[in-house]
Formats: sequence, structure tokens, C-alpha cells
Amino acid sequence: MIIPVAVIYMIAMFALFVAVAASWVSRRKDIRDCSRFALAVVGVYSLLLILPTFGAEDLMWVRAFVLPVDIVRTFLFTAIGVSCCVAAGIVAFPLLRPDLGSQGTTVRRSLVAPVSISLLLAGTWIAYTVLLFNVAEPELTDVARRLFGESGVSDSMATVILAVSACAFGEELIFRLGIQHYIARLFGWWDRRYWLAILLSATLWSLGHVGTLEPGWVKLAQVFPAGLALGWLARKHGIETCILAHLVFNLAACWMAEAGLL
Repeated sequence: MIIPVAVIYMIAMFALFVAVAASWVSRRKDIRDCSRFALAVVGVYSLLLILPTFGAEDLMWVRAFVLPVDIVRTFLFTAIGVSCCVAAGIVAFPLLRPDLGSQGTTVRRSLVAPVSISLLLAGTWIAYTVLLFNVAEPELTDVARRLFGESGVSDSMATVILAVSACAFGEELIFRLGIQHYIARLFGWWDRRYWLAILLSATLWSLGHVGTLEPGWVKLAQVFPAGLALGWLARKHGIETCILAHLVFNLAACWMAEAGLL
């Protein structure tokens, strides 16, 4: 089951990458402001992504080839995602750039409501994961053990924080900002049908996690509902709230795994 799902996921992601890249090339002159902002955002992501690999000589090929490709991919999805929001009059980053996509007078929003909702979602996700894992008692697959156990990356606290931050940052930029809003623009789903874009992006995001736990259904049961909630959060309160919720969950999950609570 893992191999067919992985093939479907890779084909879908490659097709989306090609489509997004073509869209950026054809529209790059019209979305310069979006691209500049995306470049700044991905610059922060790049630091989070690269720093954990320093000191690991066996990861030289990762820094030379894999990371540059991932950075370019994230930039394209971010730029196109922001441009799709601007075209629809939606503010993708209401806390950082309330003027990018706003219609009429720009109003800087309070942090209290979005941060509270993000933390509530993260807390619910954590509690649900603990309950699910205690019932199902999943184990890492052999592939996941090799990936996480032999990555060559230092396991210091600072490195772990950087790694999980990069994971939360990158996944939200690609799936919730890029793919979700690109799909909504492609099919014109900015109305009540927007939930379809959330459903598709959450499904694709969930498929990307297949093969990490045994039994396999546990990982899907863990991340798919979270993907739906994060998709709603992105539309309602902006992508920053998704990054925060995802980051808090990742940090908590790492701590709980280390403490033997998961």
C-alpha cells in the first residue's frame, strides 16, 4: 500500500509544482510585490532548514542539492499562494502584511484572537494524538526508523527546535498557502465551495505522511482532521496562525516522544 500511495503523492506534487512554476513564470511581472514578500518569508525558512545540517558532513549532498530545490519550490508556492489571495481580496498574512491583498483601508488586526485560536487548535491536536496513540499503540516503520535514526543531524535541543520549526513553516507555506489557494483560484472555489480546496490540500498533505507509522491508518487518522482544521484556520485567520499551531504541536510532540508519552 505504501508504494502506490507514495507514487500517487509524488506524481501529484510534481504536477502541482510544474503548474505553479508555469504560473509564476507567466505572471512574474504582475506579482512582483508578492514575489518580494515570498522571498523574505522563504529567507527565514531557509535559515531554519539549513542550520540543523551544519556539522553533519554526510549531509553535504543534502545542502548542495536537496535543500536548494526545496527552497525554490517553497518560494514558488509561497509567491503564487500570496498572489492568489491578492487576486481574491484575501489577506494571506494579516499579521505581517495586512496591506497585501486587503481591499480598502488596511487595518492591523489584534494578535489575541488568532493566537488564542492557534493555541486552542494545537492543544486539541495534541490531546487527540495522545488519545489516538494510547488506543492504537503505533510503532515507527522501518523506513521511518532509518530516516529519523540515521539522518546524521545533531539531536541537540537547539537543532530539534530548528528542524521542527522548518517542518511547520515549510509545510504550511506549501500546502495551506500555496496548494490550497492555488486550487481555489484554479477552480474558482472562493465561495461556499472553498471547503473543496481545503479537502484536497488536507488529503494531499496526509498522503505525504503515509509510511511513517504502523499500522498505517493511525497516521492518516492523526493528520487528516488536523489538515482540515489548519485549512480552515488559513482561510479565516491567515497563514501565520497555521504556522504557529503546527509549530506548537511539533514541539510538544517531540517533547512527549522524548518523555515516552507517545
